[in-house]
Amino acid sequence: MRIGVKYCGGCNPRYDRTALVARLKQKRPDDWVEPASPGVCYDELWVACGCPVQCADLEGLEGRTVLRLWELCCDSAKCCEN
Repeated sequence: MRIGVKYCGGCNPRYDRTALVARLKQKRPDDWVEPASPGVCYDELWVACGCPVQCADLEGLEGRTVLRLWELCCDSAKCCEN
């Protein structure tokens, strides 16, 4: 599976977006995870946001499934553990 990652602007220093993506990548060793590029349709597009504003600019980015990782983290205690 090809996964594109887009990060927000990083206004929240208490939320380590890159650490969350690294943990998710470890759980998906067979998937190809790369920085999201315009014009590519990814199987999944991970949008790593650090606050409810979710300012990541998704213009030109496509994914069959779009996962906003801030929502996943805040909605799932398991996501934030470890």
